[in-house]
Amino acid sequence: MSSIFGRRRSRSDVNDHDKRARPTLARHSSSGPHQDEETGLFHTLFRKRSEGASLDPPKLVKGSGQKAVPSIDTTETARSKKAHNSPRSSRQDLSCSNPGSPEPPAAVAHGEPKQPTNIQDALEYRLNAACGSQGDLTDAGAHQNDGYCFSKRDVKALLSGAPHFLLERGKHGRWYPQVIFPWDEHSPSIQRMLDRKPLSHASFTLCTLHAHLPVPDDWAVKGGVPIQIQDWRRSGASKRAAFDVGVFEVPNMLANNGREPGTVGFRHFLEFPLADAVRYTGPQEARQALNMQRVMTLPATEAFELMDSYNKPYSQCLSGAVFDRHQLIRDGPSGWKRIGVRDINLYTLTKRMNQLRQLRLNVLQDGSTITILDVETPREMHDLLHTQFLYARPPPADLIPSHPQSIKSQIKNLATVLATPGAWIDFSLPEWRLRIGQILYETPPHGDGDCVKFGPGESKEPWINSGMERKWLLVQLLLAAELLFRLDAFVHVGMLHDPHGGVITAPELHHFDKLREGKVNWDLVVVRRFLDNLEITCASPSESPSAPDNPPPSPTDKAPTKSRRFALLDSISRRIASTGGPDIRSAWQCRISSPHVRQQLEGLYVFAENIGWLNVDAVRSTFEQKLTNGKDPFIPREGSRRLENKSANSKTTALDKDNMYSRSQSRRCVELHSSCREDDDPHAGEPLGWISRSLLSGLVVPGEAICHLLIGTLLENDGDAIEQLGPKANMFGGFSYKGRSYWSKASIIGRVIASLEGAKTCMGWVGCDVLPRDATTNESLEPGWFEIQASEALCKAGKPRIKQSGKLAMESTPLGMGDITAESFTLPTDRPAGPELDVQLDALALLITSSEKRSITVSDQAKLSFSLYGSIEAPTTVSFPLAHHVRFISAHACRPPLGFTAYHQNSSSDEPTAKKWSKHKRLPGHPLHRSFPYRHISLESLAHQPAPQADSSSGKSPEVLVIDARGSRSRETFARAWCASIGCHAVIGRVGRACVACCVREARALDVQVVVRVGECAIRVLDR
Repeated sequence: MSSIFGRRRSRSDVNDHDKRARPTLARHSSSGPHQDEETGLFHTLFRKRSEGASLDPPKLVKGSGQKAVPSIDTTETARSKKAHNSPRSSRQDLSCSNPGSPEPPAAVAHGEPKQPTNIQDALEYRLNAACGSQGDLTDAGAHQNDGYCFSKRDVKALLSGAPHFLLERGKHGRWYPQVIFPWDEHSPSIQRMLDRKPLSHASFTLCTLHAHLPVPDDWAVKGGVPIQIQDWRRSGASKRAAFDVGVFEVPNMLANNGREPGTVGFRHFLEFPLADAVRYTGPQEARQALNMQRVMTLPATEAFELMDSYNKPYSQCLSGAVFDRHQLIRDGPSGWKRIGVRDINLYTLTKRMNQLRQLRLNVLQDGSTITILDVETPREMHDLLHTQFLYARPPPADLIPSHPQSIKSQIKNLATVLATPGAWIDFSLPEWRLRIGQILYETPPHGDGDCVKFGPGESKEPWINSGMERKWLLVQLLLAAELLFRLDAFVHVGMLHDPHGGVITAPELHHFDKLREGKVNWDLVVVRRFLDNLEITCASPSESPSAPDNPPPSPTDKAPTKSRRFALLDSISRRIASTGGPDIRSAWQCRISSPHVRQQLEGLYVFAENIGWLNVDAVRSTFEQKLTNGKDPFIPREGSRRLENKSANSKTTALDKDNMYSRSQSRRCVELHSSCREDDDPHAGEPLGWISRSLLSGLVVPGEAICHLLIGTLLENDGDAIEQLGPKANMFGGFSYKGRSYWSKASIIGRVIASLEGAKTCMGWVGCDVLPRDATTNESLEPGWFEIQASEALCKAGKPRIKQSGKLAMESTPLGMGDITAESFTLPTDRPAGPELDVQLDALALLITSSEKRSITVSDQAKLSFSLYGSIEAPTTVSFPLAHHVRFISAHACRPPLGFTAYHQNSSSDEPTAKKWSKHKRLPGHPLHRSFPYRHISLESLAHQPAPQADSSSGKSPEVLVIDARGSRSRETFARAWCASIGCHAVIGRVGRACVACCVREARALDVQVVVRVGECAIRVLDR
């Protein structure tokens, strides 16, 4: 981050505040814009002193008709006192410097890129404008008519440890939220402060593409406490960088687990309006090419020429046609030819995939600079690609005037084929990131999803069989792997000069990026996961997938240690013979297994314990039995199929294609593997379902899919759970089971009750002891799944906050919007504890609209009821409907600066001012500029408190409500329920971790108007 934002620019101005600076603050009772601020105006008595120096009383300067204001007395005495007493006034005239302007100058002398401006330059300009460029050299006790003016050193000391919120510009017009501490570069403890929890297990890192520290092999967090480990190394960590695809999951899954239960981080919240589920909205409708739609109106000669070119290779890749993937698979080789794909031999395919996998693993783990060009020449790569996998195609002369055998031409052909609309599975859709395992690990018929329907005897064509969809997916992965290795070779070798194609130009690079945008980029992401975590082998035609002659090793065995020397160069053949090997009729004869099963299992157990699952030991026993019986649980049994998805006697309803692509925030249904006879699962005889196989093999695509795979695998392998709940699961809802309820964080109930005492959270799921009741009968509901309907949270008109880059940074800067003077700052703190108020949760009531045993119960409204017990009054009952899908953001941690506070009390006009110094080694929090209006409200007033209103027409900053929910977990739940009832997001700030000022500023950065203060009632200032 330093190099990006140029934070090293003003290193000379950054002081070691922990050792040398201790600001002292005076607080006066007065009125001002922060009307509820009991301490009134904020003044500074800042002085630098050496270690062990005595604390001298501050000097007060009185002017005619002016109240006393504090001055600064430093131990760097000679120069400061001389400046103070010099005839030349030390009072700074800022009339020309425009101290209130938040904008940097139009032209900056430095040549570094500015996004949206160089953050350090912008801050320095702002400080120079307000304090003067020589602010550190002039007398720090200078005054203005409107109050004491801080020096730059004062400001940096007082705002040390305060987070700055901004957006960083990325590729493809994307903005990435960032939280930085520009004045604390040399304080590692501050730079490590986060608003999220660390991942609880190494297997959970599969959820993200964002850079993060490697998680050690034996690392685990159980019950919020990390276990002690001896070896902090990660044995499987890559040692060499690879091609940067340039895409990430949206929203950021690293920030999905906020520090507070049921919350998300700053980055996750800002990215949610641009989530992949919002950006990518299901497959396009199939349509013919435009020229084919008008073929009937053309003259016969033109029509004949058009039809003749229709069946040529690559004729339909860029024609504007959108394919129906199901129909294209059924069309067979004649249809595949139109997009340039040959009828690939499965044995050749699996052999090539295994070669590429071995090359990738050896290169990454040994850290070698070898690429595929050290194993195969461009000519050999071209011949293999265009004789075994794709049809030959001369490159377009207008775009790539290069040799057809060049790497550039091969990249162009591969990207064009993979970008053909509708022909392939689109992994940019979050639904397919979850269901890729359904194609690879479950034989037809499928109970749900967008899969090809296959019935025996429907066609005599050789390619029409139960494995045709699996083969087509393997072809897609193979082509993506070929593209990935060519791109990696180009980037790693710095190959700006191709022996055949010449220098790659900027238009060509732009065109390659455009071809990869969206769908093709995610192909590269998925094939990387496939190559890194899966092993693919091919059985001979005589072998049966269900009973192989040579059983594979146990999936829990670790992969053999690889040699650090590259015997790979000798072992990998430079060509694959044209015959390719024996022909294999069905793709189910290809074995796909994983060497990482044991690590994935340990991650599952950590997840189960962290959400309070009651049958963890039973689940362990089940897996040990299934994985140690000598059979490979990853081989689907093709012979277990039935004629249709469900028989006439089945009591469950099959989920259709529309359900898969639904964008409901309350419903995401998946059919789980079930061994119960009444569910009539055609795969009941298999040891594992496709969800369990996906998780255990490590086939986890970045995004929220890992949350669904974890809970689905847990349920599939707990026989009692499937028997009571049924096979149909709602991953955006919740369920009750064995005296506990479990809720997804996608459900508003999960986000609210996660704050309760005894609730446990992990990887997007919450377990608690609260059982839902029927709102009509007040009786507990039977075990089963729930779908909770709720409306969208209230949002302001205009662009999402993440697209307001400059506005976000300016409206949340610690310097505020206006003058940087003592009169412009206050020191907000949490209010003293008021009258005792005990809050208890009475019930979670659901208004049921439809209910069926072992199915999903739909509720139009969920309601939480509380009892409030005061010290005198009789208890009162308050209920909040959880009507909106609001989100809670964990406040970013901060560290208050070193210093002391003084309370000035005037007993009479004739007596001198009395000072009461605090005993804090650190201030209670950071100063807050008066341009951030806020108001404290008590918890008991929430029952009648309306939603905060933002008056955008006035041009003023919206007021932030600070709710005091300290004292108990149930008080926090009460505040969260109120937020859900009115439709307002909220920042959750814990006392001792985030001060009031930083919480208010983060709320402004997020454009949120509610802050909930939680933790102990007494203010606890950490001396870190």
